[in-house]
Amino acid sequence: MAKVDPGVGDGADNANPGTFEHKPHFHEWATALPGMICVSRKARNSTFRNYVAAETATPVVACCACLGADDMKNFYFAGVCRSKSVRPIDDGVGPQIDEFFTLAIGGMCTMLNNSGTIIYPGDMLEWCFYNQKASTLVASKGANRGNSNPRRITVKIATAASERVIGRALSFAKPGETFDLLLKSC
Repeated sequence: MAKVDPGVGDGADNANPGTFEHKPHFHEWATALPGMICVSRKARNSTFRNYVAAETATPVVACCACLGADDMKNFYFAGVCRSKSVRPIDDGVGPQIDEFFTLAIGGMCTMLNNSGTIIYPGDMLEWCFYNQKASTLVASKGANRGNSNPRRITVKIATAASERVIGRALSFAKPGETFDLLLKSC
């Protein structure tokens, strides 16, 4: 896991020394595009249930910047983004309104293979905060200049007893290619 800049998060103990992940700007981590995996925080009902939007919406994130492997236990799979939500560059005051987008929670969806391995038809996949390709980008010079995007939630081949399984691959995909995924029903 990439080391988090001190004061930004708590994933530093999983890190390679000398590798830092800087806290992304709001418009970078709040943007969600079709095919991105979205997760929601567990046990959020005590704070979110007082809002009217809680009847039809749930707060989700599609970015795992500054989150480590130990933080995965605090989140659950919410769905795969279907409609885009591109946030404008923040003026420093914060967002003026919430922007809603739709999620696929069952059926077939098309996703990007953002893992470092080949995905074959029939592979059971799970979501994960670790992205080997992105973690190497973090250490590159481009990341230090702010030219790279924050780490996104990735897929990987599921273990037998994983509680983070999201579905079964229906097509072949090399890293960086799109594939079809049959989402499991929750």
